[in-house]
Formats: sequence, structure tokens, C-alpha cells
Amino acid sequence: PSAQAEQVDLELVLAMDASGSISNAEYILQLNGTAAAFRDPAIQAAIASGPTGKIAVSVMLWSDAAFPKIKSGWFVLDSAQSADDFAGFVETFQLSEDDTVEIGGGGTGIGAGVREAVNMLTGNTYHGLRQVIDVSGDGIETEFWFSRGIMVRDARLIALAAGITVNGLPILSENFPALDDYYRDEVIAGPGAFVE
Repeated sequence: PSAQAEQVDLELVLAMDASGSISNAEYILQLNGTAAAFRDPAIQAAIASGPTGKIAVSVMLWSDAAFPKIKSGWFVLDSAQSADDFAGFVETFQLSEDDTVEIGGGGTGIGAGVREAVNMLTGNTYHGLRQVIDVSGDGIETEFWFSRGIMVRDARLIALAAGITVNGLPILSENFPALDDYYRDEVIAGPGAFVE
């Protein structure tokens, strides 16, 4: 299958928190931050600088481990224009006309989100030199009440075994002022992994 896959420099899943603790403002923060990044000339230059000059990227919303994930499909970015277009798409992803969002809910299933992102990377039609998951969220993982979920400690091992890097983009708040430490200790994994 990889012989038929489209070659890209990077396969990237942007795994954003849509759990019950995420406010409209925090959800929009994730969208606007992502859009701003893809409009940044330095990012656009980096996208074009690899051997193939293109990346494949997808947005996935995760929430409670028992809830379905919402996925955007894949976008190939190979120019400043395609990055700008993707930024415009992300800015309004799953937003209503009055800038409210009614998705997800429940607990914080980081592990289930990471596992779904791994599945997206290993089951797509691209072959990247690198595979990366950027996980954003505003809290620590909650224990799930059902028996078939997966916790983040196990999901990150699956990502590591597949050679996938997991980065952390925690949203700090009064509830979790040291969430960056949690993400550093429990979420990120793989070559060059970072917390921002």
C-alpha cells in the first residue's frame, strides 16, 4: 500500500479537546491558534522546505473516551495559498453562525484521542517522512466508567511503537495551572516531542 501512497514530508493530526470542560472561548482559542500558525510565513516556508514540499494535515476533535471523534478529512498543503486556505477552514471548524459549539462533552479522554489519531496516521493514503500528533486540551485525563477505553499512558506507548511523535499544547487555567507539567510527563512521546 505504501508504494501507492502519496509521498509527503509530514503527516500531522491536530487533535483538539472538545470535552465538557472546554468553553466556547477555549475551543475558539484552539481554532484561532492553529489558523494563525498556518498563516505564519515561517510555517509556510517550513512546509515548502522539505524534500517533497508538501504535508498532509487533518483536524480531529476528541472528548469523552466513549464519544465519537469528529474528523475533518485530510488536506495536502504545498503552498502559502493552500496553507492560508486550510487556516480559513480551521477557523470555523464545527462552529455555528453565532460562534458557539455543540460537540463532544463528557470527560477528558486524551488516550482515546491519541489512539484515534494513531489510527488516522496509520490508515490514510499518505506516506510521510514523519508522523506527528499535536494534542491540545485543558485538563488531565479522567478515568472512564466503561471497560473498553484506553488511557493516555497506553496510547502513547502505541504511538511510540509506531514511530509517531506526540506533542502537547496544554491550555493553562486556574483549574490546572501546571497542566504543562502533566503533558510533559504523561502525554508527549517520540523524537523531538515538545510542550508549548
